[in-house]
Amino acid sequence: MSDLDPKPNPSDRNPVAMSERPSLSLRRSDRRRRQRQQRHQTRAAKPRQIPLSRAVLLGLLLGLTIVGSGLVAAAMLFKLPDEANCRTLFLPTTTAARRLYCARTYADRNTVESLLEAIDLVDELPADHALRPEVDRQLELWAEAILDLAETDFQAGDLEQAVATAERIPLSAMPDAIRNRLAIVIADRVKGWQGIWDEATKIAAAIERELDRLYWGPAFQQVTRLLGIGNRYWETTRYQEYAKAIQLGRQDSSKVERARGIAARDDVDSVLEAIKLVQEIGLASPLRLRAQTLLRQFGQQLIDIADRQLEADDLPGAIATARKVPSVTGLKPKANDFVVLARARYTARRPTATNLEAAIAQARAIEFNSPIYGEAQDWIARWQDGLGQVAILERARTLASSGQTEDLRLAIATAREIPTNNALWERAESEIDRWSVQLDTEQDRPILARARELANQGELEAAIATASQIQATRPLYDEAQRQIVQWQGSIARQGDTPTLARARGLADSGNIDAAIAAAQEITYDSLLYDEAQAAIGDWIGQTLDREELDEAYELASYGTAEGFDAAIRTASGISSGSYLAEEGARAIELWSRSLLSIATERANTDLLTAIDIARRPTANHQLGSADPRQCQSIIPPFA
Repeated sequence: MSDLDPKPNPSDRNPVAMSERPSLSLRRSDRRRRQRQQRHQTRAAKPRQIPLSRAVLLGLLLGLTIVGSGLVAAAMLFKLPDEANCRTLFLPTTTAARRLYCARTYADRNTVESLLEAIDLVDELPADHALRPEVDRQLELWAEAILDLAETDFQAGDLEQAVATAERIPLSAMPDAIRNRLAIVIADRVKGWQGIWDEATKIAAAIERELDRLYWGPAFQQVTRLLGIGNRYWETTRYQEYAKAIQLGRQDSSKVERARGIAARDDVDSVLEAIKLVQEIGLASPLRLRAQTLLRQFGQQLIDIADRQLEADDLPGAIATARKVPSVTGLKPKANDFVVLARARYTARRPTATNLEAAIAQARAIEFNSPIYGEAQDWIARWQDGLGQVAILERARTLASSGQTEDLRLAIATAREIPTNNALWERAESEIDRWSVQLDTEQDRPILARARELANQGELEAAIATASQIQATRPLYDEAQRQIVQWQGSIARQGDTPTLARARGLADSGNIDAAIAAAQEITYDSLLYDEAQAAIGDWIGQTLDREELDEAYELASYGTAEGFDAAIRTASGISSGSYLAEEGARAIELWSRSLLSIATERANTDLLTAIDIARRPTANHQLGSADPRQCQSIIPPFA
């Protein structure tokens, strides 16, 4: 026995312990038992008379003493080392019984480590030891317990830990028969775990693919495959996670579409509203990654709107928009740096040396880790190059200020030295255009002045030829063309005016046909063509009016009511603007009176015919309404 073991109690009745005590202890125990028997026999030979009540009391006390001594003796008999003492065992001198007891104590905790400790404590027992069969039985039970704990890890969703635990079972400590049987059991169990896990993993991958494609129905069909797969973790925890994800996905999918539709309006308020809607999508949603992408897109959309505002010279609006970019988009630092660069760009819009230097200083405040650092450096490079070009443009402006032709040419050539990709080029190009107009004007003004001088001298053809030298791309071209048209009109009038005057003279003399023929000599390219055509139209109308009036006179010559009626109708077709209009009106009045006279005469013999004549509109040209009551003054009553 080890010196670290607890000291044995004299009353210890542990059979195993007693078998290992020296024989001297047995002799002493027998001697004490014989002495107690002799004392008992002596007391029995000398009986004493004891009162009944006292005897009862003594009997009770004696009984309690015997029972208490028995309990104490039993407790001392079966008392074994506790776990704390098991930790202090000195294994080289520890008995097999104590090792087995301590191993059982460890195994009762039912943890992997305690079970391994239990196996390690008894695995070195010789094969021929009396306790070896019991140890082997316990070793198999403890190995199976470890495998059960590994199963618990597997069902909890930790395959790696389950396999690692199963592999820790010390098969080398087992007898051959047990080792071979356990090796098969462990291998089958691990293979089964891996098969279940592989199948569950494939199902999970299929679910994830459907979730990524936002196919909620097919995703749920895959989720149902997890039920009954043989693992509690996949059947409960993961199943519930995927089912909840699908439910959230259905809800959040509509939010994403609504947000996109709102942001498509492409104004600041709409984009902010879309961002607020997407923020409602939580981290548990299958659309969380898409939501993060959308938030970043919407943040960039706000920055793009701000950039357009800056291009439109709306610096306050651009800054206000950029400052509204929410932090949730991940672009807040970029928006802040955009404000800095926007101020610099706005300053450089008037590319003077002072403004460009100020813009460069502002842009340099953007740090290296900024998302727009590269863009800022590009602007800085352009502005630095612009500083050298400012001096060129200023020199060109100085040259152009004299207004002289040669100086203007030199100013244009100097300004063209500025590269087209330079920030100053837009301003230089504007100056070049202005100076080019000024130069062309100075070159063409003497030409137009010479043309006007020739026109004043009456040399219109020479004036037109001179002014035609000014090309269509020149600033004075429109003015020259107006002058040319005016001079061409003057030439045309000089040739066609006498012709039109002669035609009008013929028309005034009544020779309409000759007047029309004369006016038709004026061709369509003459400035007097429209005027001649209008005159011809008038004369043709007058000819028609004359024909109608002559026809009316012929009809009236019959002297009948029908003749006068037809004559009046024909003469009424003469246009009011015709020179025959007055003559036609006088004839119509005369023929109307004649028609009424005929009606008056007929009234004496044929009243109905008289009334019919009197009611004709032609007969009432002067009287107005043809009501019979108005005719009473011209129709005598019956006798």
